[in-house]
Amino acid sequence: MAVERLGVGGMSNEMMQFYDRKLLSVAELNTVFMQYGVKRPIPARGGKSIQFRRFEKITVTAGSYTLTEGTNPLETQGTITAVAATISQYGQFTKLSDLLETQAYDPIAAEYTDKFGIAMGEGLDIVVRDGLSSATTLQYANEKIQVGTSGTGAVGSGDYLDAAELLEIRRTLRRNGARPVTDGKFICFVHPDNSYDLMQDPDIVDTLLHAAPRDANNPLFKGYLGDWQGLRFVETNNLRVRSSYGMSGADVYEILVVGDEAYGVTELSANAARMVFHNKETEGGPLEMYSTIGWKAALAAVILNNSFMGIVYVASSRTPAA
Repeated sequence: MAVERLGVGGMSNEMMQFYDRKLLSVAELNTVFMQYGVKRPIPARGGKSIQFRRFEKITVTAGSYTLTEGTNPLETQGTITAVAATISQYGQFTKLSDLLETQAYDPIAAEYTDKFGIAMGEGLDIVVRDGLSSATTLQYANEKIQVGTSGTGAVGSGDYLDAAELLEIRRTLRRNGARPVTDGKFICFVHPDNSYDLMQDPDIVDTLLHAAPRDANNPLFKGYLGDWQGLRFVETNNLRVRSSYGMSGADVYEILVVGDEAYGVTELSANAARMVFHNKETEGGPLEMYSTIGWKAALAAVILNNSFMGIVYVASSRTPAA
């Protein structure tokens, strides 16, 4: 009677399913930028590109919609804007020797699955994050760009994220007609270094102190910024930081603030992010010397409306500055 062995024959499917579930559950904990985009998967045999289409707002100006008795007005023409996104594939893998699999003290395959899950989550998040760096609604801390200097090179010592910067970018998005993403809040991605600076701002601290009960759930006690003035903070150490881009070598942080339908994310329906495992019986050559394990995914991110998102360039007190 044949003996089933884990990773051989029919049992290989069971192992694959376990690794897939484990990989995705870990990856989901490490993706923040992907969560707030408009998701449109590309169906099987649908090519590598997708087109996001947006029916633009119909402009209303004073007098443009006033009717004259007995006279038909001019026709109003709508405008449709199309934005295309083309996916790329990403992945990593490693070889596990036959001796490593059978003799190692630690569960190597399971450990690699965990670590590849973290790597995949961070890697795909970087793809989305970097795709948003080309936003054109820009704000420079302390309005340095308006006093004779320009670009990130104007950002330096003391130009930290604070209440004034947050209120200004929120005002800009609202004036542009952007809508909140969830619960009436825009999403604001911040680095832990920026959170540190915000918690030094008395305007932020006073609000958190008086707007919530002074108990264990108060944000100051929990160390969690949460919501403030129509913004929901999402803290991530995967925020884009441009090393030495600022004045006197200051690191410049890209604070992303987004509204609803600001950007899109697309994947392949028939080739979703997954773990790829080949056992040594099929992959390891004539002497079955090794197996392989890795991850593969296809993804693209694209800005759908530059008016609905903005970048605030700031420095931080926790990094080198002038």
